[in-house]
Amino acid sequence: MLAETFKKPKPILGRIRLLPLPGSPGWDGQWEALIARAEQEATALASGGVDGLIIENFHDTPYSRGRMDTAGAIAMATLTRRLHQFTDLPIGIAVLRNDPETALAIALNTCASFIRIPLLSGAMMTESGVINSRLDELLRYRQHLKAELPPLMIDVSTNHLGPAPLFRSPISEKGGERLNHLIHISKTLPRKIGQFAVILPDRDIEADEITAFKEATGDEVLIENQTSARVAEAYFEKSDGLILDAEIRKSTGNHPEIPPTIDMAKVEELVNSLRQVVPASEMNPDVFLRR
Repeated sequence: MLAETFKKPKPILGRIRLLPLPGSPGWDGQWEALIARAEQEATALASGGVDGLIIENFHDTPYSRGRMDTAGAIAMATLTRRLHQFTDLPIGIAVLRNDPETALAIALNTCASFIRIPLLSGAMMTESGVINSRLDELLRYRQHLKAELPPLMIDVSTNHLGPAPLFRSPISEKGGERLNHLIHISKTLPRKIGQFAVILPDRDIEADEITAFKEATGDEVLIENQTSARVAEAYFEKSDGLILDAEIRKSTGNHPEIPPTIDMAKVEELVNSLRQVVPASEMNPDVFLRR
């Protein structure tokens, strides 16, 4: 799925954390600031050499357990279309803790390349309470729209609560209880839903456990680098790709209320170091902005 979507092995992706959108508790009416921040982050990530972008309504906190506000969905779609004018990179959509229907609608109407779904099986404990899977709603909505699902990126983490295993014996003899929990959650994902890859946060799995996870599940694995940029190379080597998140943002100095923006130099330095893990002959050089 990853090679087809990003046209290269081991893609490196970047997250665009949108400022509060219309309809969210933090929306301040500053549409110009919202656009400027999205454009800055997209430009910095693309110029730094990433292979794809994920647009997220990251600052719409506290997150709703239901559907996204209509005004927010329209704003997110508008921003996605605007960012398509800045880059040819594949763009993905992620909405709330778990609103795959809105993510699908935005993706279909903006020619996005994939959607990220934080929860597709079981449930998850969050700051807003327990959130349940919306797989049934997603499939019904897809049928309602007469549309094919785009490639999916599905989060699997230790926060997920899955159905109890049929057998209590370890699924993987190579890992401990935490690794077996991640494997079990992944095995509950519906295999006939279409193309998908699993996203694992590096805080939940050790780099040397990734091979055991892949052998047990057969899934492609993207690692979200949350803990430290210093460990990125070890995770990148064992996984099928990486989502940059740690230590790529600018310091806000004396203005902590301003969400940090992406530092292009930090992105470029990290991407270049990761590229050394994979032979240059396998890399696609067409990752820059349109000129």
